[in-house]
Amino acid sequence: MIEQDIRDLERRVPDRRLDGLEADIWARLAVQEQARRRSVRLLALQVVLLGVALGASTLAGYRARPSNSPELSVFSTRMPLNASTLLTEDRP
Repeated sequence: MIEQDIRDLERRVPDRRLDGLEADIWARLAVQEQARRRSVRLLALQVVLLGVALGASTLAGYRARPSNSPELSVFSTRMPLNASTLLTEDRP
């Protein structure tokens, strides 16, 4: 079966010129390789930017942490200007 198909293809005249076929293949491969390299560089840049953003947000969160307060609660009576302290008559 396959042998017959190969013989049929050998007898048939090519429907287009094959002179520049190899050069076209290498040119397409070069374009694909260039696109792959570009995407790898873009991925590396995204990873670096994500790392910088994560580091910056971690540093900002660390610096914005509350001072040495023993308790941090919405209902704490020891924190000034809390809703629970403003409702009572005895304000600090």
